[in-house]
Amino acid sequence: MPSSALLLIDCQEDFLARSGLVPDRITLTDRAARVLERWRALGLPVAHVHTVTEADGDDRMPHWRRAGLRACVAGSTGAVPPPALGPLAGELVARKRFYSGFADPALEAWLRERDVERLVLAGVYLHACVRGTALDAYERGYEVVILDDVVATAEPLHGEATRAWLGARAASFRGSTAVLAEHGDTAAAADGPRASFPVAVIGGVARPAGAVAIHRHRDPCATDRVLAAVPCGGADEIAEAARAAADAARAWAADAAARAALLDRWADDLERERSRLVELVVREVGKPRRFAEEEAGRAVAHARVAAELAREAGGMALAPGVTVVTRPLGVVGLLTPWNNPLALPVGKIAPALAFGNGVVLKPAPQASGTALALIESLGRAGAPAGLVDVVLGTGDAARALCREPRVAAIALTGALETGRAVAALCAEGLKPLQAELGGNNAAIVLADADLERLVPDLVASAFGFAGQRCTAIRRFVVEERVAARFEALATTAIAALVVGDPTAATTDVGPLVAADKRDRVLALLGAARRAGARIVTGGCVPAGWEHGAWLAPTLVADVVPESPLVQEETFAPVAVLQVARDVDHAVTLANGVAQGLVQAVHTADPAVRARVLAAAEAGILQAGPGPLAIHPRAPFVGWKASGLGPPEHGAWDAWFYARVQARYGDGS
Repeated sequence: MPSSALLLIDCQEDFLARSGLVPDRITLTDRAARVLERWRALGLPVAHVHTVTEADGDDRMPHWRRAGLRACVAGSTGAVPPPALGPLAGELVARKRFYSGFADPALEAWLRERDVERLVLAGVYLHACVRGTALDAYERGYEVVILDDVVATAEPLHGEATRAWLGARAASFRGSTAVLAEHGDTAAAADGPRASFPVAVIGGVARPAGAVAIHRHRDPCATDRVLAAVPCGGADEIAEAARAAADAARAWAADAAARAALLDRWADDLERERSRLVELVVREVGKPRRFAEEEAGRAVAHARVAAELAREAGGMALAPGVTVVTRPLGVVGLLTPWNNPLALPVGKIAPALAFGNGVVLKPAPQASGTALALIESLGRAGAPAGLVDVVLGTGDAARALCREPRVAAIALTGALETGRAVAALCAEGLKPLQAELGGNNAAIVLADADLERLVPDLVASAFGFAGQRCTAIRRFVVEERVAARFEALATTAIAALVVGDPTAATTDVGPLVAADKRDRVLALLGAARRAGARIVTGGCVPAGWEHGAWLAPTLVADVVPESPLVQEETFAPVAVLQVARDVDHAVTLANGVAQGLVQAVHTADPAVRARVLAAAEAGILQAGPGPLAIHPRAPFVGWKASGLGPPEHGAWDAWFYARVQARYGDGS
């Protein structure tokens, strides 16, 4: 093993505060702090590379001066790192004005004194200063390793291009756990349980995990316990899976009746296996049982609707000698999340098959067992071997799927930052993308609404399954005249929610999927409180549930519209109360975020309701009481940053999973 040094690049408050940072400041800081602690424990050298500018600003980069940007001014709080990433005595701090840490001659001298041969880079921004430092290190003969999970970018398109370009030339991208283990970190190297699953199922054959990297998924209900050791596939497995799917799809595309029959049989098998699938979902992601039961029903419905689509597929005669037909894409790559591990994979696999495609599925690692159970179910239903293949893994597998030449299109459900990265990867190959990217949903409550009837339903919509649904209400936009009454009723309704064990039939709010997700939300709540927000209720780990990733249902008031709690999707049991002066102000507040998935309006006035619905900037609108029930034949569509590409579900699936072909002179 060559001697190694860790370089933390620009982990300074001004850079970490940049809007759109992926991963976000809290996640990146936590990961970097863990690596730094482990690296120091190994006794290996650490250097910090910091950008520093003078107070007069004359030494700023020219593009900063043109933009009027001031950052990392010497002596300011923005120039220093978070406390967890601060340098210790004996660690070098190299200073720069532009991109590369090697602009400070002290860095190379320090490395040579320690006979360093390998540089391990982490920090921000991947597309700029990490890249610049990596190139200069490569030029000087160092082996360069970039910690793939401990670098961030505010420009996903450039970030993904940088990964591809550097990875083919000057650096290797590797996970921090694997790199730490290589350097003797026993905590990182500890085997724990062997791989819980095969790394892939390709052509109907399970592929042993072998020596691939492992993602440890901890039990949301007992975070000290590793629930599953998920093997992480990569480009080789993806390429093999795509080849198998392409081979199987050629015959599959020819017979629409056979496609419909298979999908009917799959729906029947999913119904028979419903109890076992529900148990898997509850166990893997901590979804309360009654929500898992509802999801299983939606999965069956999606398969049945897809069977109807297969039966209806065919040509259309526009005029004598002019027909239009649909043709399959070939192989579709699917990236599915952990929060709906039954309904969302089925809702993508089934229409892909209905229109004659093969499929490669890369599920979220937290839901790997459920994904494999769905593939087994397809096999029992009689799916041809290789038609639907699955590769487990994390970001490397997702990137490989997007770049695989045999994959014609990508369908994704995930977070906004994931969507940006996947969009960049699809742009490289000009691949169609269908992306559902979450919601930051508002319910407008006007003064004439029936609050006593309405508030319990809204509270359930916000906090059920710990708010881990893209359709969850995250913002209550309430007219000022009834805001105090709404707050009191909401507080009472929140107190009535059952927080607890997801296996119990009565549980409303189970744990978050992971402790780090909970900790990120707690940090956001703390920052909002310091900025003047008021925690009406919650904001803490509920007593007696410290062993898992639980967070008490939380209502926050007095939050400015610019707050991250308002502008970002927390994906947690957190709702914000926004007070509106009147109807127009309510519409402005509801529309005043980047996302546009769900919006609701509650008023007794039909004219006002129609006016609000006409002004709503969202793809799914609710104007009546009760919980929002997504219909399997209705388009599931996000506006603005909530969606990219055609809608999902029902007849709209043809817009993505099939290609339209116009034929002239064909009388058939």
